[in-house]
Amino acid sequence: MFRNRVVRNTLLLSALGLALVLAGCDGGSAETEAREVARNVRVMPLQTSAVTEFFEIAGPVLPVRGTDISAEESGTVETIDHDKGARIEADAALVTLDRRLLAADLAASDASLKMQQYNHDKTRQLYDAGKISRLEMLQAEAEVAEAQSRRDMARTRHDRARIKAPFAGIVADRYVEPGQLVAPGMPVARVIDPYVLKLEGALTEAEVAWVREGMTAGVRLEGSGETVPGTVAWVGFEANPRNGKFPVEVHIANDDLRHRSGVIGRARVAKRTTDSLVVIPRDAVLPGDRISHVYVVENDRAVKRRVELGPSQGLMVAVRSGLEPDELLVVRGQRELRDGGLVEITERVAYGDGTGGSDPDEIRASSASTRVGGEVTR
Repeated sequence: MFRNRVVRNTLLLSALGLALVLAGCDGGSAETEAREVARNVRVMPLQTSAVTEFFEIAGPVLPVRGTDISAEESGTVETIDHDKGARIEADAALVTLDRRLLAADLAASDASLKMQQYNHDKTRQLYDAGKISRLEMLQAEAEVAEAQSRRDMARTRHDRARIKAPFAGIVADRYVEPGQLVAPGMPVARVIDPYVLKLEGALTEAEVAWVREGMTAGVRLEGSGETVPGTVAWVGFEANPRNGKFPVEVHIANDDLRHRSGVIGRARVAKRTTDSLVVIPRDAVLPGDRISHVYVVENDRAVKRRVELGPSQGLMVAVRSGLEPDELLVVRGQRELRDGGLVEITERVAYGDGTGGSDPDEIRASSASTRVGGEVTR
């Protein structure tokens, strides 16, 4: 009996301990649920808008015309008529060579022409009077033509010794000094036409089908960050065999010479406009393996939503499916959320890029430069 009593007491104690353990576990679960911490998030109410897709053409911005001017005659540089940086009109002299020998040759050929013209006039009188043959008349005419050609050649060589600008522009560089001997074909200066600049870029076969000459473009100049108007001036008919792309030129007016050549430009040319698309900040998207997700807030809970993305531009991206207007998109704090987790909305923003009044001025200013108001580039 004593042994049975001991066994019974032992079983009672074990049951009591198990009950205490189970009670402790239940209390811990309740306590854990009571302690769930809400994550602070910033949200943006979603809206739809018309979205214009753009092509971006990037490349160097160069003068529409620019060339090295070479000497056509040999001689010694006598004067520099327009130096580097000078604005110059078409046919204005850049460099003048010593033309004394050419001037003497011109004077001699001019005198010879006058003599042959005098002989021609006398011969004509004799021929009209029937005193000389037709052959003598033709010979006199040939001598005048030959003298005329020699005089014209001498004048051309004399004029070419004053090296001129082929078009109006600016002297970008000078390669010779006074007293220097130059030979035919030797470059003496470079002239550019900076009043019209061109951006040279390339488009794929799919993109070039949307672009036509005369289309307008907004060109962003790297460095200054300024956006200036441009026009598609030329679209190539043949693809470059090295990269399979078609060359494109966008012209930029530069009458006041505010812009310098050699910088990189990015031209945006409109492709098409699509109505009623949702545009969200790219930073709100959580990329995955071929699948992208965002978080929205429903009843103070984070809801993970799969989205299909469309064209993008800078910090913005269009959403083809997965989001609806008026939903609250999480734009800050989304990386620390879990599906179904408790959240607390600390700020609502209206800017489409997700920035708000609590952001530093530098961030808001940087984001403002990328806001496209529903415009996105492919």
